[in-house]
Amino acid sequence: MTDKNRNPNAAQEEKRRKDEKKSANNKKHQEDLLDEGVEETFPASDPVSVKITK
Repeated sequence: MTDKNRNPNAAQEEKRRKDEKKSANNKKHQEDLLDEGVEETFPASDPVSVKITK
């Protein structure tokens, strides 16, 4: 018998953890892109234009 058979919520919990990790990775990726944009445009008089699509 596997853990998933003993705990019916185990699959849901595993999916939730994966979703949280994916969300954290996406946020990190967006921050990295913003940092790159700032570095490439500094110094400049205009602020960096950020467009986030979902």
